[in-house]
Amino acid sequence: MIKTEDIKRLLDRYYDGMTTEEEENTLRTYFNSKDIDANLKEESIFFTALQSSECPTPAGMEERLSRQISQWNILEVTTRHTIRHINLRWVVGIAASLLLLFAAGAIVYQNESKAPQTEQDTYTNTTDAYAETSRALMKFSKTLNKGIDATENITNKTRD
Repeated sequence: MIKTEDIKRLLDRYYDGMTTEEEENTLRTYFNSKDIDANLKEESIFFTALQSSECPTPAGMEERLSRQISQWNILEVTTRHTIRHINLRWVVGIAASLLLLFAAGAIVYQNESKAPQTEQDTYTNTTDAYAETSRALMKFSKTLNKGIDATENITNKTRD
């Protein structure tokens, strides 16, 4: 006689799809016998309904399922290809950016190494340097005053 706990354990494995043919035969034998535990009466009805062949498969069901599975496979492959393509774009973009930054850094480094390392005075005579500085500051002052005057004229016109 099989224990009720063993039958419950076999039923759990059966519903999970983990039973062997021998274990399923054990369940069939138990549920077809007259000595079924009262707690397992409902399980007996359910199990025998699953085992009966009274419910026929609808016509064309296998073809429809095969077609649907094929469509899912195509969709999955297409999605994987799209994701891989997008990831590849990101990788290429980042690599190109890094290459551009590296090239710009190399160019700047080369230009700095070619530049003269020592500063040279433009004027050796201090009087000439003072005169040139005064002329540059005067030009800057005139340009600045010209801009301030233009701004004041515009301000005055808008007030009127």
